[in-house]
Amino acid sequence: MSKLKEMIKSPHIHIALATGASIIIMAYVSKRVLAEPLSYLALAIPPFVALIFETLLDRYKDSKFLTTWYWVVAIFVATVLVILFHAV
Repeated sequence: MSKLKEMIKSPHIHIALATGASIIIMAYVSKRVLAEPLSYLALAIPPFVALIFETLLDRYKDSKFLTTWYWVVAIFVATVLVILFHAV
């Protein structure tokens, strides 16, 4: 059980869950809410934010800028911005 708790504390898991939720939200909004579906490029923006985090985390492990919740919020903000810009 402690191994599971250790895995859940991992920043990689938090980012992956945020990215997955972002993809599901954008897919739902694209299919059910918006008049036109989102483009593939627009759908790739929040996962690209996650990729940037993973790349920086690999290089600068102890940086305060790489606090996980900053990047989780950035993924959700990118999701909202993609949806809002597409709706306009």
